[in-house]
Amino acid sequence: MMDLDLAGIGIGPFNLGLAALLSSHENLSGVFLERKPAFRWHEGLLLPGTTLQVPFMADLVTMADPTHPLSFLNYLAVHDRLYKFYFYEHFMIPRQEYDDYCRWASEQLSSCRFDEEVVDVTHEAASDGFSVESRSAAGGKKRYRSRNLAIGVGTAPFLPQWARIKTTAPLLHSSEFGKRRMELSKRRRVTVIGSGQSAAECILALYSDLTPEMVAAGASIQWITRSAGFFPMEYSKLGLEYFTPDYMRHFHQIAPAKRREIVANQGLLYKGISFSTIGEIFDLLYERSVGGRDPGLSLFSNCAVEKLESAGPSGSFRIGISHNHLDEKATVETDAIVAATGYRHAWPEWLGSLKGSVLQTCEQGDLIVGEDFRARRSDGGKANVFVQNAETFHHGVGAPDLGLGAFRNAVIINQLVGREHYRVGAPASFQNFGLPSGQTARSSISGDFYAHAS
Repeated sequence: MMDLDLAGIGIGPFNLGLAALLSSHENLSGVFLERKPAFRWHEGLLLPGTTLQVPFMADLVTMADPTHPLSFLNYLAVHDRLYKFYFYEHFMIPRQEYDDYCRWASEQLSSCRFDEEVVDVTHEAASDGFSVESRSAAGGKKRYRSRNLAIGVGTAPFLPQWARIKTTAPLLHSSEFGKRRMELSKRRRVTVIGSGQSAAECILALYSDLTPEMVAAGASIQWITRSAGFFPMEYSKLGLEYFTPDYMRHFHQIAPAKRREIVANQGLLYKGISFSTIGEIFDLLYERSVGGRDPGLSLFSNCAVEKLESAGPSGSFRIGISHNHLDEKATVETDAIVAATGYRHAWPEWLGSLKGSVLQTCEQGDLIVGEDFRARRSDGGKANVFVQNAETFHHGVGAPDLGLGAFRNAVIINQLVGREHYRVGAPASFQNFGLPSGQTARSSISGDFYAHAS
């Protein structure tokens, strides 16, 4: 059994970034375990023409250590692409290239072990450490002993209750879109449900494949969402400061009872569509409607799906929808459905044995994660269980953002080495998210101002 300083469970971008930064610390040992045979990032949505929604500097390491050999710029240098990227002149890199970059980085790290699914994690009270058991696809088992854990199991595609029906017709989550795009192109009527970036990218791909001749023959695409509209994601410069360490620290100072409500009202900060994707869809609609032609794409907002049923042996569906503002309902028929209904955290079974006895949970059953990204212990133990990207209600909308991954990992490693190896406390935003500080501001607000106002 191998004794380690850190065992990482799951290898997505955040734990991969942690493995990359950890590789610079020879006195720290760690392994990172992943059930997939190799690194793949949202492979069902690696569509041609799609890009990240964050700048290339949101790579695995740059925002913590710009000189690290596993930076995106060094990846370009190794692959003789620096000048090509220089003339590319885009901050947002192709999604396919980000996937290739992360896979390249994972191949440089001996600590990353693929084809090892974690099947059990137990706490050893005597040493206050953790025993991690993994199993390969062939059935081989390994066991590791580690003083600390980093949980980065990510999210799983979420299908609402109405979409959980048995059918032979195409009914798929958007995460599968790239693999089944050809199958969808053969269906006469396709409906995409959802209003985020994934939904928009599916619509753009389907609409690009839809020719005027196909429309004339009766083919069509429908885009339905319960949201108020097809709105862009916040991308103003001051708006982006909500994705800084400063706002993350501020958010953690808010009373826990208020945090969920705040996050629930911040959807457009991170759930909207990019301006460029909206523009491409609109331009296609405009071009294909010249002369009064049917453009072949219909958009419906404020329409919530209430039920779904098969429409007989033809392999089609009937979708029952209701309008959020009108007391009206309608039925829509379609031959295929793409549900761009997001992702949810899918906690592994082994975590259940740690909840309560080792790790404290809130009323909703979630781990309680501190400002230092440690899950709160319920047994008084000192070993760390770090949580990657499953603590939105503790740290705000920036928790799943790639641009904050390196910062979070720097905070984690600082705790492992017992000192501030990475500078993590420097101001990152121009705006203040709390009240003004200083004696003058305090006296004017709490003293004379309110006295005169009364």
